[in-house]
Amino acid sequence: MDNNNQLALIRPENIQAIMQAAPHHYDGNKASHDRCIDAGLTILNAVRTQGMSDDLDQQAAAFIDKARRTVKAMNERRSPVTKLFDEVRTAFTTLENEIDPARPGSIAHDLQQLRNQYAAQKRAEEERRLREEMARRQAEEAARKFRMDVEDDFKRKFQDYVNAAINRITQIDNAVTLENYDNSLAELHKIKAAVDKGLSAQWADGLHTTLRIPSGINVAEVENELKLALFRQFNDQYLAEVGDTVDYVIDRLPSKRANLEKMAQANAEEAARIKAEMEARQRAEAERMEKERQEREAEDKRKTEMEREAAGMSSLFDQQAAVTAYQPKTKVTKRINLLNPEGIMPVIALWWSKEGCTLTVDELARMFKKQIAFCEKLANKDGETIKHESVEYVDEVKAK
Repeated sequence: MDNNNQLALIRPENIQAIMQAAPHHYDGNKASHDRCIDAGLTILNAVRTQGMSDDLDQQAAAFIDKARRTVKAMNERRSPVTKLFDEVRTAFTTLENEIDPARPGSIAHDLQQLRNQYAAQKRAEEERRLREEMARRQAEEAARKFRMDVEDDFKRKFQDYVNAAINRITQIDNAVTLENYDNSLAELHKIKAAVDKGLSAQWADGLHTTLRIPSGINVAEVENELKLALFRQFNDQYLAEVGDTVDYVIDRLPSKRANLEKMAQANAEEAARIKAEMEARQRAEAERMEKERQEREAEDKRKTEMEREAAGMSSLFDQQAAVTAYQPKTKVTKRINLLNPEGIMPVIALWWSKEGCTLTVDELARMFKKQIAFCEKLANKDGETIKHESVEYVDEVKAK
């Protein structure tokens, strides 16, 4: 029915015809209803009080047949009226449905589908952008962490180099005797001359990390950058630690020689006293220099930690500063898409484990009415029945 015909149904004269016909047909159907109820109650009360008999069974069968014919007659009387009501209702609902976003075929529904497609596209683009951004940030973070780890590795290697140099100077100092004094002094001056020239560029060139290299990292570029950044710091520290140590040993070597000469001329007790004093002064000076070294190392570690924290905060701010493009408001709902008929089985299994097992027999029977009816049809037509302790078949007898 087109819109013009639908609109014609709700003209005043049509509404008036419906209103005039409805009471008349309703009164006729009401009278038929009342007479049928009265006749049926008479037979029903007799059966309830007397019990069913052949005569009452025949009266009941006749009444049921008459009730069917009465219902048919009532339906024929009211059909023209209710049909008009249905058509008028259809006229109204058609107008509503044509603009209802929930109705397929309406403009609003079509626009909603297009919006859904656009929202899905935007969401996919945003997820791809976020994945790419996450990958970029992870790569940057890996490179930043690798750079800091290499820096720590270089500092450890440098400290090992400094410790080896100081240990060599200490070994020479500890081994000084009157017999090898001149040779020891000459060797210390040779070391001092080398230290005064500063940290060897050759040593720096040979400095390489032994750490595991992450994928996509140009290790040579990182190493060269750090060598340039750290060389001056290393050189100053080398001059301070190794240079101070060799200068201290050379400066106190004449005093040590004098003590060795006194020890050689003194008796055993006096020699032991001089040696103890000399070793005590040496230990005290070594402890002072070690304390200064530890303080420098602690300060360097503190600065490194501050730089790492600053780099971490910068990375966090970069993440917060990321601007997201326009995204339509969306509601993401997961829907099951069965790839083949077998897919319904795990769905039913999950439903049964969470909800189905808690329902009553009546609730399940209503819910699976179609499936139960199919199995009943198989039993009545083909004799095929379910063999299970929870299922039984009962005979339902109907009088015709």
